[in-house]
Amino acid sequence: MIDVHGLKVFTTVAEKLSFSRAAETLLMTQSAVSHQIAKMERTFGVLLLNRNGKSISLTPAGQTFLQHARSILRSMNDLESAVRTASAPDQGRLRIGASATACQYLLPDALREFRECFPRYALSITPADGDVVLKSLEEGTIDLGILVIPDARPKSQFHPIFSDELGLVFNPLHPLARLDKIRPQDLRNHPLVQYSRSSTTFQMVERHWSRLKIPIVDPIELGSIEAIKELVKLGLGISVLAKWVVAPQLTDQSLIWRPLPGSRLIRRWVVATPVQHVPTLAEKTFIELLRQCCPTEAQPYTSPAFSHQLYQTSTTESQTPIV
Repeated sequence: MIDVHGLKVFTTVAEKLSFSRAAETLLMTQSAVSHQIAKMERTFGVLLLNRNGKSISLTPAGQTFLQHARSILRSMNDLESAVRTASAPDQGRLRIGASATACQYLLPDALREFRECFPRYALSITPADGDVVLKSLEEGTIDLGILVIPDARPKSQFHPIFSDELGLVFNPLHPLARLDKIRPQDLRNHPLVQYSRSSTTFQMVERHWSRLKIPIVDPIELGSIEAIKELVKLGLGISVLAKWVVAPQLTDQSLIWRPLPGSRLIRRWVVATPVQHVPTLAEKTFIELLRQCCPTEAQPYTSPAFSHQLYQTSTTESQTPIV
C-alpha cells in the first residue's frame, strides 16, 4: 500500500532526479529514500525510474505515477488544511518509551521524519528496559513503547516492526576467531559482556546458554551498547549482539560477528500500544516510519518469517494474532 509519505518521497525524487538531493530535502538517509522507491516499484510491479549510473529519469509509468501523485498530494493538503482549521489535530503530544538500543539506533531517523510530518507535535522520549516500558504503557504515562517482544506478555497490543538475529561478537585476535565453526564447549571460560540483566535480550541469552549447558560466570553488565563494543574490542570478553548493531565495526574489521552455536536466537522488535487502543494518525505514521527506518541487516515485517500482524496479548493468554 502506498501512503502519503511514500508519495512525497517519490515526487521529491522525481523533481530532483537525484536520490542524494531528495534525501537532503526530505532529511532522510539516501538508503531510506531508495528503499521507499523500490517498495513502490514492487507494489506496482513496474519500474518507475530508469537508473543509469548516477543519473535517473522517469519511465513512462513513472511519469503517469507522478501526475497522479501530485494530484493526490494536493487533495491531501486541501483535506489537511480543512481538518486543521476545524480541530487543529497537529497540536498534540506523543510520549515514547524505548529501550537503550532503540533510542540510540532506531529512533533518530524516525523522529526526524515524524517531526517533518507533525512539526507542532510535542515529543517526549523515556529510555527504559522493556519491562519498565510496558509498565509505563499500562499506567498511561507513555503512548507507545518500542521494545523486543517479551515472553511474559502483559496486556498490550504489539505492532511488528522487524526481527533480527543475535550472534557472537569478539575481536579479531580472540581465540574464537581462529575457529571455522564455534561449538557450545568453545564458549566455556570466556567472560560475557552484556547489556543489563533485566533486559529481554539478556534473558534470551541466559536461556540460550542454559540450553547449551554452558554456565554464565560473572558476566560484565553494562548499560550502554557502545561501551559493550569497546570492552569487546579490548579483548575483555565476548558479547551477543545483533549484526546491525555492530555493522560499522564489521566494516572496519575491529569486531567479528559469528552465528551462535545451537538454534538461531531471533528477536522480534515491536511497537506496543495499550490493549484495544486504536492508534491515532500520528501514532500510525510513527509506526510506519519506524518500519521504513529498520536496519538494513534486519528482517523487515513484510518478510514471510515475520508477517505483518497485530498481536494482542494478556497475562493469562498466549500470543494471539489479530489479522
